[in-house]
This record gives sequence, C-alpha cells and structure tokens, in this order.
Amino acid sequence: MKAVPILLVAALGLAQAGRAQDISGGGYIDLRLVNSSGERAAVDGGLGKTRYGDGGNAFHLAEAALYGNAQLTEDILVFADLRYEPSQRTAVDLLESYIRYRPLSLSRWRWSVKAGAFFPPISEENTAPGWTSPWTLTPSAINSWVGEELRTIGAEAKAEWRGESDRLEAEIALFGWNDPAGVALGERGWVMTDRITGLLDRLRMPNAVAFRGHSASWRDLFNEIDNKPGWYAGLSWKHEDWGHLDLLYYDNEADPAAFSHEYAWHTKFISAGANSSIGRVTLLAQVMSGDTTIQPGGDDSYRTDFQAAYLLAGYRFGDWRVAARFDAFATEAQNYDARLSEHGTSETLAVSWQAVDYLKLTLEGIRVDSFRTQRLAYGLTPGQVDHQVQLGAKFSF
Repeated sequence: MKAVPILLVAALGLAQAGRAQDISGGGYIDLRLVNSSGERAAVDGGLGKTRYGDGGNAFHLAEAALYGNAQLTEDILVFADLRYEPSQRTAVDLLESYIRYRPLSLSRWRWSVKAGAFFPPISEENTAPGWTSPWTLTPSAINSWVGEELRTIGAEAKAEWRGESDRLEAEIALFGWNDPAGVALGERGWVMTDRITGLLDRLRMPNAVAFRGHSASWRDLFNEIDNKPGWYAGLSWKHEDWGHLDLLYYDNEADPAAFSHEYAWHTKFISAGANSSIGRVTLLAQVMSGDTTIQPGGDDSYRTDFQAAYLLAGYRFGDWRVAARFDAFATEAQNYDARLSEHGTSETLAVSWQAVDYLKLTLEGIRVDSFRTQRLAYGLTPGQVDHQVQLGAKFSF
C-alpha cells in the first residue's frame, strides 16, 4: 500500500522538474568517527539510546544526500530530498518529495498548499538541508522520534498574515499512510538518533519484542491500514526581534483494532515550541505530550502515554558554533506490560567549525541516563547510562 503514493509523488516531481526554468539544490556526504557505550543500539535491535552502540571506536558513513528545488513558475515549486544510508532497505530512498503552490501576494495575506510526502511542521531544530540541525549532529528525543516515525503523506494548506514586524501562520493537513506511527514509543521508547526513516525504509524494533520464532523485528511505518485520514492543525507567531512560538496538535486517527500486515496505532499529541535570539545566543525549547493506543485482535486496549521536552542554548562567533542541550523524556504503559515504561534525561554538547562552505566539522558528546525494565530481557540492569562521542565531517556541494 505505501509504495503507490510514494512512487506517484516521486514521478510527479521528476516529470514537473523536467519543465522547470529555475533549478537549485545541492548535496552532502556525512562521515563520522564514533566512540560509543557498550549497550546495543536500537538500529541493531537493542535498547541503547544513541544511534551507535556496542562500544569501542568505529568509522561510519552516516549518510549521503541530494536535494533540489524546481521552480516551475513564480507560484509552483517542486522539492525532493534523496538519501543513501548504509543500513536502509533500498540503495537510495526519499525523505521528502512534494509540490507546493503559493501564489504571489502584495497584500498582508498569503496562502499556500502543498501535496506529497513531507515532515509535519514540528521541529525547532531541524532547519538545515536533509532535515538536519545546524547546531548538533543528533537532534533532541522529540525530533529523533519525528524523523523516525512521522511523515505527512497527503496535503497541507497554510494561511499567513504579515505585519510590520509580526507574522501569524495557521496550517491544517490531511494525510494517510502513517497508521503504525507510535509503535516505536510503545515497544522501544525514546532514542537520540539522527537516522531518519526513509519513505521506503522500515524501522528496527527491539529483539525482545520479535514474534515467536524470529530473531529480529521490523515495522513498515508508512502504511495505510484502516483507510481513514489523519490530520494536524498548527498555529505560529513570529516576531522579527523576539523570535517565534509554535503550537501543533496531531492525530493520525488510526483504528487501534485494525490490522493489515502491521497493526495500527492510534497516536495523538500536542507539541509547543519556541525560538528566540539574544545577540549571538539562540535559545530553542520544545515540549510534547501525547499517547498511542493499540487494540490487537479487537480485545483489550493498551495505551502508552509519552512526554518529552528539551532546552537548547547555542552561541555563534566567527566560524564557530557551540550548543548545549538538556532533554527529559518518559513513557508510561497503561493497562500494558509495565516493563515498557521508562524515564530518562540526556545532556548534549556540540562544537562546530565551518571556515569554508564545503566543509563543516562537528565534535559532539551525548550522555543519556535512562531507566527501562525491558532491559532485563537482555540480561542488563534497568538503569543504564549511554554515551556517544562523534567527530563529524560534512562535505557539501
């Protein structure tokens, strides 16, 4: 089911791009030297809280990406973001692909619509190409989850009012093919990772929840199971001197009893974020609270409540950026296996240097202190401290 809309979106983008008069874009190769703690990483079926695990030092190709805009007319734009990542299912995958119509407006009001596959407008951090952060290699727990599990495959309408120094925006979207969203929070919990799930990819679940007789478990996330659309609605206020505030409510409206190769998880949440600058200092903050529910076999209903928040402070001087972030996160399994509940905190420090346009070097350290009883299935103690130190070199073109 998921391949049909994704391939249509990609075909539309390629066909329209062939008629474009103005094409721009770029790409990058992201290399990492990593030192990590001994707990097995989530991408390998463990319950580690960082992208890389199993201890020791290792060299990784984090990803390589190409992205581009095709301005068909003054009003119509096509965008696509392609990525190669060694562990993804296909050699090349799509992160986003959409077409946007935004007519020219000389009044204070402007509106736009876009359709395709794109990230919901949640992140305060991930504003750089490839849905990456200009401050850190690893996003917060909130935006790690957004990158792993959420994608709007549908359409979004936006209205904007532009004042002398203020801007108000409101958007509403209808989407499908995201019914399994929430499974990672329910079965594995929060992680700190910059590995985004591509539209054709699948997400590794802990080996501890694999079906009987199987050593590993994966979930196809971008599936339509119950043939009902989900939706979100958001508001934002921006001021040229003070920054901006964002509020979004999301509900995938999935039927928790529905099943078609995968179970549907009814996931809903509210997210609030803020971004402000004081001189060279930038402050980012975000909080999310919601729940995800599954009703396998149409019998008992199992709900997982989830919450997370972070505060990031960044400082820019010359060719350097320094950022420090604190995260707190938790899940609570209601009427479910209590071993799937967790709570934890994380501290991140990153220093970046970019003296030339084509090369950015970043040194980042993360410490995650978490408690999850599910670790007993691996012979570990419930409380673990994961660490990860990365030296990243991003070559852009």
